[in-house]
Amino acid sequence: MMDYLTNYDNINSYDDSFKVLAYLTLLSLNNHNYKEDIYLEEINKVENFLRKVNNYKVKIQLKRKEGEINTLLTEIKDIYNRNTDIINKYNKDNLDIINILDSREPKEITPLIDRLTRVKMKKVNILPKYNNIINTNIDNYEIENNTININNNLIISFDGFYDIYDYLLDLSNYKEVYRKTEIINYHHKLILDYINMIKSNTKLTKEETILVILNYLVKKDIIPNELDFSKFKIGNIKISDLYNFANNNLTEEYHAKWGKVIIPNDYLFNKIKELLSMGMCYFKDDSFILENTSDFKISISSLELINLINKMN
Repeated sequence: MMDYLTNYDNINSYDDSFKVLAYLTLLSLNNHNYKEDIYLEEINKVENFLRKVNNYKVKIQLKRKEGEINTLLTEIKDIYNRNTDIINKYNKDNLDIINILDSREPKEITPLIDRLTRVKMKKVNILPKYNNIINTNIDNYEIENNTININNNLIISFDGFYDIYDYLLDLSNYKEVYRKTEIINYHHKLILDYINMIKSNTKLTKEETILVILNYLVKKDIIPNELDFSKFKIGNIKISDLYNFANNNLTEEYHAKWGKVIIPNDYLFNKIKELLSMGMCYFKDDSFILENTSDFKISISSLELINLINKMN
């Protein structure tokens, strides 16, 4: 993973492992907002589209009135135009759907129905098959041999993972759960950039690459006290926490401070993990900022963050 950061200027494409990490970063930015009804609504829209297309084929075969056929074709195209991204996810063979519909040839329309139906049936079977993963909070994971080992007991292929989480590639499935405009605006751009990277292999910014790697590293078995957190600047912290830290016997070296109070590394690391997992972070003016918008905020320069990442790796 670090190759993407250390060789950033020379990177033009990403492997599947990095794309999986980008999906997991999107999951954090979506506040782990997995909803089964997103899946079911999507499947219902595709089923409705296929039902209309099949009726359209039958009307052509029965040589119904031209006006009746045209009305149904207009309705089908309207459904397609309103749900293009969803329907195209099921169009794995990249068939030219509009041209096929306009052809009015049942022998062309039948393969379209069959191929989209095949993908739809695979999707229908995903929820029961992967229910144990869908309802699992992904606390840690390992990527090896084109599979993901989640929490050391659930193994899934990349393809299965993509099937479960492909709803993350639709911006409309993201909810604005944060009150701060700065976080919302940053997330909006970040989400679009990750989606474009996954779909089209477009290059991320260095900051976006950092966030993918950081999301991965904090899931690893890291000992915070072996890291140097002294470069973090504390912008806000709960008074009750400060009281708890006031009389600790830590030295200033390797620790962040609030005034004269030294902040324990394990406390800070747990906060970082928590806010990263909730997507409550953004870059601004060459600084990386994590905050919960109420009683906690820390920042670190991008350069110091890269140095920290190198030591975490």
